[in-house]
Amino acid sequence: MDIAKFIGGVDRAGTKQPTEAALEAFETSIGCRLPDDYRRFVLACAGGYHQGSAEFNWPQGHWAGAVQEVLGLRGDVCSLVQTRKTPQWPTVDELLWIMSDHGGNPICMTIEKAHFGKIWFIDHEVAEYEKPWTLAEAMSDQWGYVLPLAPTFSDFMAGLYEEAAAA
Repeated sequence: MDIAKFIGGVDRAGTKQPTEAALEAFETSIGCRLPDDYRRFVLACAGGYHQGSAEFNWPQGHWAGAVQEVLGLRGDVCSLVQTRKTPQWPTVDELLWIMSDHGGNPICMTIEKAHFGKIWFIDHEVAEYEKPWTLAEAMSDQWGYVLPLAPTFSDFMAGLYEEAAAA
């Protein structure tokens, strides 16, 4: 999907355009500079709820879900900062929650070196709530809590599509 079209579908009601200074402050708080493609996106989109159809598939081609919530540099529920501080579902520091699907499942980006910039789906229904976990455990075939979606943010965005209208 064209990024401009995707951003046009995000209800950003009442939010200010993000600034480079705000983005740099956020990056300082998480301890890394974000990938350039995602940085451009964050500066162009303040976040909000996607009003259109933005479907995505698993890498094998099967339907996975639809983007509903887009996190940005804002001060409400669609905030990268607030979601990082108080996530709704269990997560780890190596993952940055950037969007949610129609079921509230996180769509995340890895911000640790080994998998930097990759996009992941977190299935909150199989999450470990009782004890701490590691990214390696969650990515393992034995658990399957963190599942790969795309190698980069640009690849993820390029794979989004609108649901075909019923004939």
